[in-house]
Amino acid sequence: MRKQIFTAIADTLAALPGIKFVDLWNNQVQALNGGAAFALPAVFVEFEAIDWHQQNNRARRGSLAFRLHVVTRAVPTHGHTDPRMSEALAVFDLLDGINAAMQGLRGDNFSGVMLTTSATNHDHAEIVENVERYTCGVQDTTAMRPARLVPVASVAIK
Repeated sequence: MRKQIFTAIADTLAALPGIKFVDLWNNQVQALNGGAAFALPAVFVEFEAIDWHQQNNRARRGSLAFRLHVVTRAVPTHGHTDPRMSEALAVFDLLDGINAAMQGLRGDNFSGVMLTTSATNHDHAEIVENVERYTCGVQDTTAMRPARLVPVASVAIK
């Protein structure tokens, strides 16, 4: 189920102009020195814990929250009149495009995605990390038993 959701998210993000790299989150921004290189802007998908509610026939439902870590190159500016300010603020256009593409994304086992929280992390030297948190309802049917058909001739109706 998470594989299906990640694939839907990644395909949606990769189709957006400007997004150059999509991957699973593994704290990549903390390991930039000596870590694997990736093209910017990059988006990393982090799944939060899911509280499951069991249903019949081994199915389960839950609410899934996931975060998109949107990593862009920092543009240094000196005040709001700096000529580079429009380039620095372009990250917010990128975030608006991501939200427009993600809002309502749904699939066979997950309901419409909704943005719940946005945060900007400036605690890196050459990059800016924006974290966008989304939620959706999910259903996991991987443990369900296959349906067993009962022949009609063997059912006694009284």
